[in-house]
Amino acid sequence: MANTRETRFVIFASSQQYVAPGTCYIAQDGTTIMIRSKAARFYSFAEAKGFAKEKNITFNAQTYIGLEDFTDVEMQG
Repeated sequence: MANTRETRFVIFASSQQYVAPGTCYIAQDGTTIMIRSKAARFYSFAEAKGFAKEKNITFNAQTYIGLEDFTDVEMQG
């Protein structure tokens, strides 16, 4: 079975300079997590921005919206 990838917008909660192991994300409940497959995923930048507003998430150098690739297995999780 081929391992396909899908790109989604996520909210990162770590420095843009260090996107590597140890990267943190924002989950659907608005908490900070390190498990990429549990990150809140969005189809558009606007959708991610609306979610952040709803959860009172403030953007800065540490918290920002970016794109992340997910495998089909991660998309199911």
